[in-house]
Amino acid sequence: MKAIALYGSPIKGGNSDTLVEHFFKGLQAEGDHEVLHFYANELDIKPCQGCLECNKPPDYRCVIEDDMQLIYAASGDADIVVFSTPMYWGYMTAQLKTVVDRMEAIASEKYFKGKAIVLVATYWHHVESTVAFFNRVFPFFGGEVHVITYCSLDKENQKDVPASSCEEKLAEAYELGKALGKRTRS
Repeated sequence: MKAIALYGSPIKGGNSDTLVEHFFKGLQAEGDHEVLHFYANELDIKPCQGCLECNKPPDYRCVIEDDMQLIYAASGDADIVVFSTPMYWGYMTAQLKTVVDRMEAIASEKYFKGKAIVLVATYWHHVESTVAFFNRVFPFFGGEVHVITYCSLDKENQKDVPASSCEEKLAEAYELGKALGKRTRS
């Protein structure tokens, strides 16, 4: 079984990364699974140019040659695709949005049918629009969406509460990984 993680945070080791780490611990508890990690902030990925070359036969492929080609190949082989992002202004980060926009080139059942799509989103105020996007788009292409959200704002003190201190969310991420690992193993 293969999984990929697409990290949208520019900060490694933050709240969204912590939850993804626990998701993969649960997944690995059910067997040795191949996992590829892509940190959008470290990749050379240009924005979609809207040229629609990806919709033209015979190749149906994006003509922009950059690191997105690695993600296309890995997405095709993956059984699980994890998207991880904190919310900036109520939406996924620009880094992850660039990756998602470029997925227009693979927006089809060929790439997503029967796959588990996992969204891990951390936020202070709003997460609804990103969750709604994933719940709307990926089922259209046959993906099964699973969502883990974590509000890290301590509203009383206006401070960030690290996900590492929230046992309930760490367990939720772990258990989802474990459940998907069991499913893909059988």
